[in-house]
Amino acid sequence: MPIYEYHCPDCDSDHEILVRSSDEPPKCPACGGDHLDKQFSTFAASGAPASSGGSSCCHSGGCGCGPSHGRN
Repeated sequence: MPIYEYHCPDCDSDHEILVRSSDEPPKCPACGGDHLDKQFSTFAASGAPASSGGSSCCHSGGCGCGPSHGRN
C-alpha cells in the first residue's frame, strides 16, 4: 500500500495519501475534490544514484556503501 503525493488544484493544497490498488481514485482530504494531480516524489528522486563517469558506485564510501564495498 504505497503513499503517493498529490496536489489539488481546486483548493491549491498538497497531501500524502495511502492508496490501495482496489480503492477508487483518491479525493482531496481538504475539499473533497476528485481532480488530484499525482506529484513526483522528491524522496524517490533523492535515492537515485548519480552518474559519475559510468560507474553507479563510488567505492569510496561516499555513496553509503562503505569503503570496503566490492572488495574481498
